[in-house]
Amino acid sequence: MNYPIKPHHLAITLIAALLTASASAEQNRFYLRGDVGGTSTRDVELREFFGQALAPNTEIELDPGIRFGIRAGYGLTDWLSAEVETGVTANRIKSITGALEAEGALANVPLLLNARLHLPDSSRVSPYIGAGFGLANTVLTGDNITIGGTTLNGTTADAVFAYQVFAGLDFALNDRMSIGAEYRFFHAEPSNMTADLTVGTPTDRVKLGRVETHAVSVAFKFRF
Repeated sequence: MNYPIKPHHLAITLIAALLTASASAEQNRFYLRGDVGGTSTRDVELREFFGQALAPNTEIELDPGIRFGIRAGYGLTDWLSAEVETGVTANRIKSITGALEAEGALANVPLLLNARLHLPDSSRVSPYIGAGFGLANTVLTGDNITIGGTTLNGTTADAVFAYQVFAGLDFALNDRMSIGAEYRFFHAEPSNMTADLTVGTPTDRVKLGRVETHAVSVAFKFRF
């Protein structure tokens, strides 16, 4: 028995064929992506500083900072990519509640697994969104952080759970390279650091609350 070919059946068949052809051309491709930009990190709660008495709601206020990131990605489909990302975000310390001196910096060095949803790489302009999770090394560096009778000169760090969400827009330069603009929100869980100071400090711990950073950056992508 012959069945008539209906227009919507033909349209579905053509769309499927186009998607299959596009996927065969675009997916299963490795790429590298780097970005650099500026950051704004909300005040971070200082929960403990070597046993010194802290005022309620003691916080570290941070200046605007910088971000550098690099990602290695792979096209799982024409619309979805998986990535491994690392980099650094860093902010100078502006002030600390109750501190006699507050010279130093706070940084995060993440290692994240991302999923990125985007238009096909063959698109001239490609918006995208994504999210990732993993670990971040939260690093507190003291050039001269003095609270009470205790001074931190040096670096202390802790590895914590972290996640991010991001969105951006890519502009193709050719079939391998693109440039773009990107926004991201990064979150690192509270950290518990230790450092060896002079004998007599009540504890060897520095505890920080969560770190939340907004970043805007420019990015460059190269596909292999």
